[in-house]
Amino acid sequence: MSALAILDAARERTLAVYGELPDEVLGAWPDPEFSPLCWHLGHIAFTEAHWLLAKVGGDGALSVPHARRYAQDGCAKAERNAGYDRGELFDYLERVRAVVRERYATLDPDHPLMRDDYLARFLANHEHQHRETMAYVLGCHRERAGGAPDDAAPLVDDGAPSRLELEGGAVTIGTDDPHAYDNERSAHEVTLAPFALDAHPVTVAAWKRFIDAGGYAREALWSPEGWAWRRTNDVRAPKGWRTAGESFVRVRLDGRWSLDGREPVVGVSAHEAEAYARFVGGRLPTEAELEHAARATGAAPRIAGLTAHGPMPVVPGEPDLLGNVWEWTASTFAPYPGFSPHPYRGYSEPYFDGVHRVLRGGSFATDPAIARPTFRNWYVPETRQIFAGLRVAYG
Repeated sequence: MSALAILDAARERTLAVYGELPDEVLGAWPDPEFSPLCWHLGHIAFTEAHWLLAKVGGDGALSVPHARRYAQDGCAKAERNAGYDRGELFDYLERVRAVVRERYATLDPDHPLMRDDYLARFLANHEHQHRETMAYVLGCHRERAGGAPDDAAPLVDDGAPSRLELEGGAVTIGTDDPHAYDNERSAHEVTLAPFALDAHPVTVAAWKRFIDAGGYAREALWSPEGWAWRRTNDVRAPKGWRTAGESFVRVRLDGRWSLDGREPVVGVSAHEAEAYARFVGGRLPTEAELEHAARATGAAPRIAGLTAHGPMPVVPGEPDLLGNVWEWTASTFAPYPGFSPHPYRGYSEPYFDGVHRVLRGGSFATDPAIARPTFRNWYVPETRQIFAGLRVAYG
């Protein structure tokens, strides 16, 4: 696939999901931790203009005037939907792409960022990631809109999952693929003790057992930081869950409310994930353990893209180690040996702060292009807006 085809394919997927949303959704700001949808769309175009047209092509006409509005370090999130105009936004997206199409063949093919279509792939991956982040924002908007039924059917509970037993030993983590992100490189060897993993992520039904057993009120299950966070925020269930009769309902991306006992739980923080793992006598896995498990089992991505509106029910024998829900790990986000920031310092390096926690695996909304065993996601442990659940490790 040519570089322009890679970029066009990414844009087609984005517009298929967000291009027809009404202005009251595109221009809304439903969560203070995330930017409005309209900003993400403008940021995608700005980033393309900044790297291809300005950095490589030397022309900042389509990026410099838009930096304050659409750059990552531009205006504050609270200002990012100010003056939203649908026509202006989508015109900017198209103008940038039209100029890129016109000038791409004239860009220096020997520029370090142009070799092997690196920059086109980088920009496409950047768009894939924002497409999923936009789904988090859309989920927050749907949640605020409400509309849950007053009753819900009892959850189907299949009981405890089987376990995957892994031998451990010396294993390779990371990659030397030049198209991977800087934080995925370089490949290096680590030694793992033998361990076991639940054969699938923790389900909604299992989480209801945790609630029913008083898991949110048992301080001994929580870290000191997690307990303080839980009390301060009066957290009693995953984000978006609402009591309905004897069960729960929650919003999905299509606005309908439902909970399937067999679907993986989402909307839980790392603090909640740790408490649940202790509740069942286990722990959160490290990121190296999850990467090794994905490689060892030959996991294929189980990703519906944004044609689905929430996680898919677990399937016996399908470990979901790539796709369906992101999984919190016990690992803080840190550089691998030999780390070198690329193509700029701001992508990974600022988050090597000892606070951000690694998530692995991808979700139902992750693009297959970045659903690989080495891909690292990271958020602060209090985050609940994302499509994140967990898997329990033992040993």
